[in-house]
Amino acid sequence: MPDTLKVVLVLIAIIALIRFKVALSLSLFGASILLGVLFHLTPAQLARAFYRGALDPETLKLAAALLLILLFSAVLKEIGNMSRAITALRAVFRDSRVTVGLIPAIVGLVPVIGGAMLSAPLVSEAADDLQLSAEQRTFLNFWFRHIWEYSLPTFPGIFLASAIVGIPLVDICLANLPLTLASITAGIFFGFRGVKPPPQAKDSLPSTQVIRRIFSFLLNLLPFFLVIFLTLYCHIHLAYVISIVTIGLIFLYGIPLSLLRKLARASLSLELALLIFGIMIFKETLLESGAMNGLAGEMSRMGMPPVFLIILLPGLIAFITGYSPAFVGLSFPVLTPLFPSGRLGTFYIMLAIGSGLSAHLLSPMHSCLVMTLDYYKASVPKTYRMLFAPVAVIFFTGVIILLLAWIFLKGL
Repeated sequence: MPDTLKVVLVLIAIIALIRFKVALSLSLFGASILLGVLFHLTPAQLARAFYRGALDPETLKLAAALLLILLFSAVLKEIGNMSRAITALRAVFRDSRVTVGLIPAIVGLVPVIGGAMLSAPLVSEAADDLQLSAEQRTFLNFWFRHIWEYSLPTFPGIFLASAIVGIPLVDICLANLPLTLASITAGIFFGFRGVKPPPQAKDSLPSTQVIRRIFSFLLNLLPFFLVIFLTLYCHIHLAYVISIVTIGLIFLYGIPLSLLRKLARASLSLELALLIFGIMIFKETLLESGAMNGLAGEMSRMGMPPVFLIILLPGLIAFITGYSPAFVGLSFPVLTPLFPSGRLGTFYIMLAIGSGLSAHLLSPMHSCLVMTLDYYKASVPKTYRMLFAPVAVIFFTGVIILLLAWIFLKGL
């Protein structure tokens, strides 16, 4: 049986298990065993792959970072930083269109599953004088909630991709930055097209009040900015940064142990931690089996350009699962041998992430989209018609950036 067919069978098995509501982590553990059987790994080889995947220091730090991000988000919400930051901005900007876009963007700084529901009531209130339809409110709340997912290191998909392919986090974030800029531009153009500005309020804040409100906004989001700065510019591992900043917040605001336990129980997820272990074990099993070398060789003999698989595989998995860590964890171990070496390879990774997140935005399994549609009672077909064009802008931005990188960096 060709190696390509074996890998395809394993991916089909994973997708089938997901459709039957089997936890993704358990699906990956089972897929790793199936992979070992198909590629005739000995029990010792399979055990070695499981050991390396589960106990590698990078895996342990990755799992810790993911759990701590969830706790960090819960602490920020509990101490009221997010709501105070939004209140400050609403006082500064008199144009409701700006406020409607900024509210989900600010809430979207912290990667909480289904986080669009945190901003939906605030967007609804801010949009009252704009006479927006339910579909427009759904689009704006959902879209601006996800503009950071391409390039901020606190999002699981980004730092998971960095860990799998072994490329510095800062390189991936910088390569993906055009996708975030494209997302913001497309959201403004398509989301507010035809929306008239509301009548300007006659009374405006004095300059001292404006400065005070902006300072309040920056101060309340300082913990988040600190995480970004230390991770990207000081090159400190995200697990350490999140630990230090979260502990600092707990002591600074005097959060009692009883409340901390409550926040931990509500926010921490054993399934998400197991998912990291499942992904890394799956990756190590692929390496142990030699499947990726065989897959790359067979694709080359078939004359299939690797870029097709780099686009299709993340997009397909993202659309089916509606979960960004899933498409990265399932596709990137398969795609890693296909990424070119050197600086050019970073832009292939950018395209894979862009393709996956584009499909993720359109997935009917995406919890933020499903919950926002329900909250605003919006029409599904009309909302999807609003989504298609801006999603295409993101995807083709990735394609154009890769083409430019290929022209200028090929051979470097």
